[in-house]
Amino acid sequence: MPEASRYEIQPVDADDTWDRFVAKATGGNLFVRAPWLQCAQLAGAGEPVIRGAYDKGNLVAAVVGMSTQGRVKRLATAPLLPHSGFLFREPLSDQLPRQEAERNACWQALLPDLATYQHVHLSCAPAVFDMREALWAKWQVHPRYTYLIDLSADRQALWDGLERRTRTVIRKAETAGFRVEPADAEGFAELYRLTYGHTRPPVDADVTQRFVTAAVEQGLVEGYRAVTASGETAATVFFATDTTRARLYAWVAGADPAYRDSGASALLYWKVLEATEAESFDFVGANMASIALFKRGFGGRLVSYYAMEKWHSSWRRWAAAMRG
Repeated sequence: MPEASRYEIQPVDADDTWDRFVAKATGGNLFVRAPWLQCAQLAGAGEPVIRGAYDKGNLVAAVVGMSTQGRVKRLATAPLLPHSGFLFREPLSDQLPRQEAERNACWQALLPDLATYQHVHLSCAPAVFDMREALWAKWQVHPRYTYLIDLSADRQALWDGLERRTRTVIRKAETAGFRVEPADAEGFAELYRLTYGHTRPPVDADVTQRFVTAAVEQGLVEGYRAVTASGETAATVFFATDTTRARLYAWVAGADPAYRDSGASALLYWKVLEATEAESFDFVGANMASIALFKRGFGGRLVSYYAMEKWHSSWRRWAAAMRG
């Protein structure tokens, strides 16, 4: 069985070679590809860090995050990116125990390497569901959720799969004259702020604006907005597709609370789902009750994924807990 000591831990460059590894890796996902990591850096989210476990020169596994250094040296999944964390190469054997043994050994090799960071908080992709090595190493592991929709070519079947309340508000928005049209990145920060009212947004609005602008400029996302009959923006969503365009992701959204009950947001999502050629759709998170209720209405299946966290300083962990 593989042992952790056989692996050499080295930095990995975020380049085309890395992207080829990501394309086939378990846990590989759109948001750890080099262009997305570069956009996160341009937005001010930190420096991309990829630490790889190599066996005889072959990349076997890696851990990905963004490094920041202020009062606390931190490695984290970048704001607005749903996943980074751990990735593992394609299995070389069909035997499940061999696959598990190799991945366990990679966990054992990579986890101690992260001890140079005082705080680590990484969100792994849904394909990485065996978090036991992290738990055994005294990490905290938190469940997260999203909704995935398998997009039938039969759009009537897709429509019928929506909850009745969702179909009702979509019709309401159409009757009120709302329409959906392409959107650019300009002014998105203000709409993002409005979304949360007097509550502080989960991601700084200026960071969000820079990230969205960079992603649009690099052609990584397409934006759509729901507008009133008079042309006022009610909601905007930026969507990303994977390299094969097989899966569509609802990456980041903003909505004006003045139109919260109008059905405009539901209309926006429906029109995009109705027109897309993607085979599946990922809502990219359903971890707040109100958001989960809205997204559940589109008939997707609930999928779990896991965030992992470790404070390598007990007094800093205590201070963070005191801050809430």
